[in-house]
Amino acid sequence: MATVTADQRIQAVVREHPVMHWGAVFAGWFVATGTALLLYAFGMAVGFSAFDPRNVTAVAHGVSAGAIVWTILTWAAALWSGGMFASWFDGRNDTEMGVVRGLTVWGVSMAATGLLLASGLTHAAFVTTTVGGGGAMGGPAMGGSAVDPTQAAHYLAAVMWTAFGSAVVSLITSALGGWMGAHHVHHVYHLRQYSQHGRTV
Repeated sequence: MATVTADQRIQAVVREHPVMHWGAVFAGWFVATGTALLLYAFGMAVGFSAFDPRNVTAVAHGVSAGAIVWTILTWAAALWSGGMFASWFDGRNDTEMGVVRGLTVWGVSMAATGLLLASGLTHAAFVTTTVGGGGAMGGPAMGGSAVDPTQAAHYLAAVMWTAFGSAVVSLITSALGGWMGAHHVHHVYHLRQYSQHGRTV
């Protein structure tokens, strides 16, 4: 009967120390981004096909409930697939680290989205200030109609609540996707040799 020394046990613990493979995280993030773009394109195609610009009531309504729900579901599905694929690309059945990978994919997505929004808002403010000059573009100085402050506040509130709901729901689904990907990694690598977490080969 083979005996295991203390040094061998220490080495086994060191080999099992959780490591974040950033290649798998960024691969999952790319999958999440592609999934989100695909679902957003489908939602916009359906929305513009059903949208009637001559309907004043629909135009004044702003963000519809269907658009809000579709945005939240898109974020949820995209981050779920991103977290799951990150665990698959990592190739280990460590479910705790799978959750961490899913949350990391979510964090990268939030950071990238925030940077894009900040850049877009900065560019829009610069263009408005440069081109608009003393009067805002489309404002009274150019003969346009002024924006109703109440309607603008309602629209902004709907957008912010949608963003908050998307972030919270996608946080949960990304962690669940990372856990599921690690838990079922043997289905992906069933023809490959790999060591299970907690065991030495």
